[in-house]
Amino acid sequence: MRLKIAEHNTIEELEKEIKTRQPDRYRLRLQAILLAKQGMSNKEVQKVLLISRHAFYTWIHKYNEGGLERLKEYNRGRKEGNPKYDAKIFAEVFEKLDAMDEYWSIPKMQKFVEEKHGIKVPYETMRMRVKRAGYSYKSNRPSPYKGDKKLQAEFKKKQLSKK
Repeated sequence: MRLKIAEHNTIEELEKEIKTRQPDRYRLRLQAILLAKQGMSNKEVQKVLLISRHAFYTWIHKYNEGGLERLKEYNRGRKEGNPKYDAKIFAEVFEKLDAMDEYWSIPKMQKFVEEKHGIKVPYETMRMRVKRAGYSYKSNRPSPYKGDKKLQAEFKKKQLSKK
């Protein structure tokens, strides 16, 4: 079933608008509208532009509703915007890391910030800040199930005595 496309713009106007645009979301949307107006089937447009069926139908609906201006809109992400965190919070975490009294995992860092400042920092945000600060990141690894606990304890004692 072919979708009905509103006559907001001619094919020539769409082609001209596409030529004036850098490759971006808006240009891809314009190309989808143009190809559909030129008679290409819905499935062919989706296949050529590598877009989902949902995206294609959404773009057609937006174009029919409000023309090119409606196609330009891109409402994604958090409505309130990305949260801004005070750098002092992370500086405190990095001080703890530098002291290295114990192993600090990302969840432990999150818990520290939440308890001290009452702020929930997402896992990925904390990981990214740690990485940007130049710390190497290792995730928790399970202990080998065949590992000799006595040998592991001796190894840890040797490592601690070297410090």
